[in-house]
Parts: sequence; structure tokens; C-alpha cells
Amino acid sequence: MDKLITGIKNLDYILGGGIPAYSLNIVSGSPGSGKTILVQNIIFNNARAGRKSLYLTTISESQFKMVRHLQGFEFFSDDLLGEKVIYGDLGAVLREQGADKALGYLTEMIKKHLPNIVVIDSFKAIRDIFPDEKTFKAFVFDLAAALSIWEITVFLVGEYEEKELTLLSEFAIADGIFHLYGQEEKRFQKRFIRILKMRGTSFQQGEHLFQISPVGIEVFPRMRPEGEELQYGFKPGRKGFGIPSLDEMLYGGLTEGTITLVSGATGTGKTILALKFLLEGAEKGENGIFLSFEEPEAQLQNTARRLGWEIDKYLAQGRLSIEFISPIELDVDKHAFEILDLIREKKVERFVIDSISSFENSVSDPQKYRDYLWALGQQLKRRHISSIFTALNDDPFSPLIVSREQISLLADNIIILRYVEDGSSIKKVLGILKTRGSDHDKALREYEITPNGINILDKLNKADMLR
Repeated sequence: MDKLITGIKNLDYILGGGIPAYSLNIVSGSPGSGKTILVQNIIFNNARAGRKSLYLTTISESQFKMVRHLQGFEFFSDDLLGEKVIYGDLGAVLREQGADKALGYLTEMIKKHLPNIVVIDSFKAIRDIFPDEKTFKAFVFDLAAALSIWEITVFLVGEYEEKELTLLSEFAIADGIFHLYGQEEKRFQKRFIRILKMRGTSFQQGEHLFQISPVGIEVFPRMRPEGEELQYGFKPGRKGFGIPSLDEMLYGGLTEGTITLVSGATGTGKTILALKFLLEGAEKGENGIFLSFEEPEAQLQNTARRLGWEIDKYLAQGRLSIEFISPIELDVDKHAFEILDLIREKKVERFVIDSISSFENSVSDPQKYRDYLWALGQQLKRRHISSIFTALNDDPFSPLIVSREQISLLADNIIILRYVEDGSSIKKVLGILKTRGSDHDKALREYEITPNGINILDKLNKADMLR
């Protein structure tokens, strides 16, 4: 099947390679949802590939006003106007001469320009010209018949509510339906696209985040853990922390390609332990990314320098990258996808998120938080990336609680850090709760953070210290 490549970031991926050629598609959504920009982005991308588009406006927005608004986007080019992107006014013909003349005008324009793509924007506005549903329905079917004669791909753009998509007659003739909408999620006003129908081809269902930037439309596909994403093997090697006593407790280190949850109260050293894991990898020539939602890069560098770690050398070599995202700006739908892009780009073998508690705080729906984290975890495993997720335990003296949302279920390995009371002193204790597919030291051991790093001490010598 021939397909029309949209050229929009990740949209062709969602569409399984593009939109079936010569199909009739409806792009629906409320005013301001991005319908016109989406279609304009597609036709200008295709114009650069040599394909011609005929864009017919109706009564909602003049073509001159539309072009003026497009001039701020990178995809727009004056050089393509009139040659590869041709605008016409179908609305005036409809209003002044009627539906029959409008179909004739459309046919003449197609014969004259021989476009590969035809757009009618707004198709919904045409409805108001007709006296009743019956005559409009007849026009819709006549239009579909007229367009089917030509080998062109059609986009009908309209301000439709989602509840109308199954009721109105124009949707009966559509081969494909794109629905764009926005919703407020916590502090973000987000835009989503859903493909409701794409006749004759497979596509990724569900809502996909998109943004409108100076580049144009950028789509961030829904994290998809099902299907082939779960098909991955295990590597037999191990990756250590470079802390001899801890690596001994893990019988040589963490199994490659697994996810480790490091859970602990504030100040127990989760960040330092995770950073040491990446620095040990850098020492062995492995690339790592530290994704921080809590401490900016300069603060992490200072911490590492105080501990005598050669963080500057590895940052300069590109063995270690620190990416700081403020929790205030964190948009899980977007950043989860960007994280995977970054991992691919830098050929990462070790990866840290510090902390997933900030992930949780940025997502209003707990189920969505769990789904995203689980999907991200599965994709990291599929790429055999050894990963550490740190999690904040709100109660510094709690029993061996790992996390509030049972995220421990996605972890292959769990390391807990907690405080214990010893007389009038507070000590730190480390324990390994599980290492999937491997044995490990079952003891709880005291540890201390010294100017030289993390020092694992003896076993906990008093059972009643855990309260």
C-alpha cells in the first residue's frame, strides 16, 4: 500500500509508516486544538518532497490570515506558495453559487493544478450553509464520489466535538479520523492526538501527546509496554558499584539489564549511591545518564568532588551525562519519550532516575504514573540498560517499606537505606531485599558516608534497633 509520509516527528511511526495514499481523512477538534497547523505542516513537508497541495478555505478563516499565522513556523516557506501549495476559496462559491457550483469549482481546481493532496478547511463550517441534514448528506456523498475519481489524498478539517464523530454523516465516508484535543493536567495545558480510524492499515491506538513549537507539530507517542516491547533476553554479566563490600553483598554486582530500586528516607545517601554506580561504569568505559529531578548538575558535581570522585573527567569525556529537569516543569508524557531518545543517542549502558517520587508528584493520576514507570522500565530492560530508580521513603524510621505505590513490583532488585536508633545515636543501615534470579547477602549492614565515599560496615548487631 502506498503511503503519504507526513514528515511530522513520530506521527509516521504512530501511523505505521504514513497515511494510506488516496484516502479521505477528517481532522477534528475544537477551535485552537491545532488542526490547521497539523495539516499545513503535512502539506509543506510534502511540498518539499515535490508533491503539490490544494488548500481550500471556507468561511472560518481567510487564506491570507492563515498564511500570515504560518509564517512563524520553520516548515513554512514563501517559495512553495503558488507552485506546490495553492490556496483557494471554496466558501465564497458555496455561499454565492450553491453546492452544485462548489463541486464544479473543486473539480476545475483539481483539473487545473493536479494536486496530490486536497484540504478543505473548515468542512464543519460548510454545514451551516445547507438548510438541513438531508441536503448536506447528499452533498457529502457527491463530494466523496467526485474526489474518489482522482488519485489524491484528502483532508477535511473541522471543529467537531468528540460526541459528533459517530453521529454526523461526513464521518461515514472517512477512511481516517484524527481527533485533536486539549486538557489540563495539574499545571500543564496539554494537547493530545488520537487516531480513531485508519482504514486498511494498522496504527498505534490511544492518546499521544503533541506540542506546537516553532518547528511545527511534534508528537510524543504513548509509552507502549505491550507486545514486542516485552520480548527481551537477559545478560549474564554484572555491573558493580565500585564499593567492594556492597558488590560482595550482591555477589559481584547487579545483573546487567535489570532495574534496581534504591529506597530510603531523606539524607540516607540514595543519590550518592546511584551516582557512584554511574561513575563506576564510566571508569570501565560505559556511558551513563543521571536524570535528576531534585538536584541540579552543579550541586551533584560539588557532592562528587567532596567525595574525591573524578566526575569532571567523565563529564568532559562524555562517559557521564547529568540531565536536570525541574519537577515544576516535568511533563511525564513528553519527558518519558525524550529520556528514551537520549538513551539511544548516547548509547547508554547505565541509567539513573533520581527520584521516581518526583515523577509521582508530577502526575495527577496514580494509575498513569504506574503505567508510565512500568512502560519505561520495560523499555530499559529491552535495551539491556542497567538502571537505578531512587524512591523517597517518607518515614525515616519506618519498617522495611519500599514505596507507597507498590512500584517495587517492577524492580528486579531492591536495596533499602534507612535510619535506626542505637541508644542516643542514629545510624544508617543498608539491606538488600531481593535480587531477581540471583542470591545475595541477607544481612542488614551499617554504613557511613565519609569524605571518601560510602563505607559498608558490620552486620546490624542488635535486633531491637529496627523499630
